[in-house]
Amino acid sequence: MTIASSSTKPGILLSHPTGNQNVRNALLALVEYDMLAEFWTTIAWNPESPCNRLLPYCLRRQLARREFPEAPKRRLRFAPWREVVRLGVRSTPLESVLCSEERPFSVIGVYRNFDTHVARRLRGIRVEAVYAYEGGALETFREAKRQGILTIYDLPSGHWYWERELLRKERERNPSLASVIPKLLDSERHMREKDEELALADIVIVASQHVRRSLAGVVADPKIKVVPYGAPPVHVRPERPCESGQPLKVLFAGALQQRKGISYLLEAVSMLGSDVELTLIGRRVSANATVDTACGRARWFQTIPHSQVLEVMLHSDVLVLPSLSEGFGLVVTEALACGLPVIVTPNVGASDLICDGREGFVVPAQSAESIANRLDILNRDRDLLAQMSRNAQKSAAENSWKSYRTTLAETVRVASWR
Repeated sequence: MTIASSSTKPGILLSHPTGNQNVRNALLALVEYDMLAEFWTTIAWNPESPCNRLLPYCLRRQLARREFPEAPKRRLRFAPWREVVRLGVRSTPLESVLCSEERPFSVIGVYRNFDTHVARRLRGIRVEAVYAYEGGALETFREAKRQGILTIYDLPSGHWYWERELLRKERERNPSLASVIPKLLDSERHMREKDEELALADIVIVASQHVRRSLAGVVADPKIKVVPYGAPPVHVRPERPCESGQPLKVLFAGALQQRKGISYLLEAVSMLGSDVELTLIGRRVSANATVDTACGRARWFQTIPHSQVLEVMLHSDVLVLPSLSEGFGLVVTEALACGLPVIVTPNVGASDLICDGREGFVVPAQSAESIANRLDILNRDRDLLAQMSRNAQKSAAENSWKSYRTTLAETVRVASWR
């Protein structure tokens, strides 16, 4: 099917293999502003499908996350088979055989195969622009360039070479944590493919000033457009006394890896002893003595439903995300919406939304002492903690997903009609 654009609004082909929260809001932005030609993904699941009840529960649960009510069904396109296999063999002996590294059913393999399907589609549809994401845009952009179609690249993380150098230095600084720095394992081929994607992009959309800074000297600044992600609706926090005698309830949510600064948080918590109570939500990426010991001592959830994550947030006092590099950090805006003050580093993109001392604190990266100092301040001053909680929810309300969609739609419209 060919969808011609109107005379006033561009037709955009949007593609992403899985569709996380920011992708769904980008999709909804194009729908709300009547700019979507097609949305491509690997699996666009229909929960009303007769085969749904025949599938194992664990697979049904995974597929339920791949429904896309944001888009009209007539504009959904999908290339499912490799992703179906990847999900189907998860946690089985076949996973290491089929899905490790860059094998055909690995995440990178799925992205590459998906990209070729989207590129093929461009030969049969007329659009003004293609909007694709890091790691899944190369063939799409090559075909778009052959046809003179505008290429829009969404880069949700810091530039790969900038991050690789940062993490190499971190490995030298903390060699005992090398096993929890998985990003250093990316192949040269994968890096070169992303280099070409970036070079083929006419517009690069990023979610933070941190990502923009990491692109300095690589991408001409006028090509970069910063569109910060949004926060979900504000949640009502349960009434409970703020007693200074109780331990400060500290939360970390994310993969338990060193890119997210996990060791610096653990060291800070150790400094404060019984004054804080730590909860960890996230998967271990590899065996590591420091992380494994912490999981045994803290309250640790490897994985829990999103509704339970929010429940934990509502009963915590502060979120700490001391990442060495984080393109944005959606967990930060979710925490703000739950009235949770945050402690982040300048290398967490969502720090753009944090005024130091108002919704939380912005501390230097790689500094356990700074984290411990801010936690101690909040533990001793529960009135400040309560005020920061109110400020956090105000910030979330002012930086909603609706604001993101409006800004993104206008950015794309202007780029497409330049």
